Amino acid sequence: MSFLRRLTLYPKLVLTFLVIIIPLVTISLLMNIRSERLVRNEITSSMQAKVNYYINALDDDFGPLVTLEQQYTLDDDIFNLAYSSIIMTSEQYTNAVRNVQKKLQILKNMSPYVEDAFVNFPVLDRKISALSFNELNHEEAAALNQMADTFESPFLLYQNRLWMSLPYPNSQSIGRGFTIALEISSLAIKDSLSGFLIDGNGGAMLMDEGLSWSETSGNVPSDRKKLQALIHAQLQAGQKSGYEIIEDGDSTYYGFFEKSSKLGLTLAIFVEESSFIGPLKQYAIWLWAISIAAPILILLFSYRLYQLIHTPLKRLVGAFKGLEKGDLSAQLNYRSRDEFNYLYVQYNRTVSRLQDLINEAYVHQYQIKVAELKQLQSQINPHFLYNSFFNLHRLAKLQENDKVVAFSKHLGEYFKYVTKNADFVPLDQEIKFCRSYAAIQGIRFDDHVRVEFGEVPERVSSLAVPKLLLQPLVENAYQHGLEDQVEEGLVTVAFEDCGDHAEIAVEDNGALDEEELAHIVALLTDAEYKSESEGLRNVQLRIRLNFGENAELLAARGALGGLRMTIIIPFKEAA
Repeated sequence: MSFLRRLTLYPKLVLTFLVIIIPLVTISLLMNIRSERLVRNEITSSMQAKVNYYINALDDDFGPLVTLEQQYTLDDDIFNLAYSSIIMTSEQYTNAVRNVQKKLQILKNMSPYVEDAFVNFPVLDRKISALSFNELNHEEAAALNQMADTFESPFLLYQNRLWMSLPYPNSQSIGRGFTIALEISSLAIKDSLSGFLIDGNGGAMLMDEGLSWSETSGNVPSDRKKLQALIHAQLQAGQKSGYEIIEDGDSTYYGFFEKSSKLGLTLAIFVEESSFIGPLKQYAIWLWAISIAAPILILLFSYRLYQLIHTPLKRLVGAFKGLEKGDLSAQLNYRSRDEFNYLYVQYNRTVSRLQDLINEAYVHQYQIKVAELKQLQSQINPHFLYNSFFNLHRLAKLQENDKVVAFSKHLGEYFKYVTKNADFVPLDQEIKFCRSYAAIQGIRFDDHVRVEFGEVPERVSSLAVPKLLLQPLVENAYQHGLEDQVEEGLVTVAFEDCGDHAEIAVEDNGALDEEELAHIVALLTDAEYKSESEGLRNVQLRIRLNFGENAELLAARGALGGLRMTIIIPFKEAA
């Protein structure tokens, strides 16, 4: 069973059809063999019965002739002509001859096999027949003046023809007495044999016991001597009837024979095997041809069926693989109106519906994303606003009017930028904004903190970034890195084109212990980490929301000894 499970569809189809066809073909072949055997038995029995019927018919035809011939040996007219003709008057002689001819006419007409009936009178040197009155043929008379053994056969063979002869007296030599004889018609026997044929097919043969005479009709095996020898061997073995299978070239004959014990003749009827078993053999040939062709047809039919099933399934599986990779554009077209058309239509509907759902989900996620960005910006803007007003309050309280004027000017530019109706701005505008922010912080820290901006590569300067991306990092440097700095503080902002991504680094020279650094790293790498300051995390979230998972915000100790915050923005993602 495990072997069958491992098979593909095509071998399974072939095996299924073979399992169905092989038993059917085998049963058909066995039935044909059985039918051939039954037909052969029935035909042989039927033919044997027909041969028996025909030989009995011959017995019935020739039997009365023998009886009447024997009765004529006691006929007065025949006796008078044989023994008293010398004392008969001419009238008596003529009447006797006429009476004998009439009786011979009766004898001749008793059977169609009698060609002529006559009486040889050696004493008269005359042959009186049913139709003529001729001189005696001494050679013929001598040949017929012999007593046949009626227990074996009533026939004599003369000039390759059959005769029925009855001399009287049977021990008398030629010259005295008379001989009653019947000439058997070869043509009548041939016509009779042709009537024994089965539907005009095959052949028939009538032969004597010594195999010296035979008469045939129809189609018989060409080697008659071999044929006669086979039948004679059966008769010598005591088989009075039976059949022999005779091979004659490309033909096979069934020879059915039976010997007449009364006539001493053997009747044989020959039937070609093809005439009665031929259709069955032809059927067997067709069955064998079908048996040979069946596996080929099964292979072709199974392959066609495999194509009808496998090709649409293959297309469907290919479409699902494309769907698995995110290709929602493929639509399956199927012209046939079968079950696969239903599958294809349902697939197309499913893909279309899935695309609609994805679009809906995308719009929903986009709306969530925009809301999150707005929320993050709202968290940044108030934070700086609070600090700015506290600083402005402090300067006014100290009556530093010049700083108040400068501070309020930069603050106005700051909020003009913040309130700009744009979510994304070119990086160079963000840098300009950060310079204003740095100026505000410079007033706050009494210029004890210096901010240096590096050269911006051309491709980096045109990079579209979320508004207020750099300001939180610079603000973080002021608040956490330089707020307690005694010496002059330094903040550097560097820009680098790294090929596949841009790097923006904000670094300060403030005092940064390991605990504080670990706190910032945990804030950026652990979403579950809790902190009162969410500015850096907000920047990180905004970067990833806009530029993907490959965008990062990294925290590390910088070359100046303080904190170095690095923004990585992939160019491809950003585009």
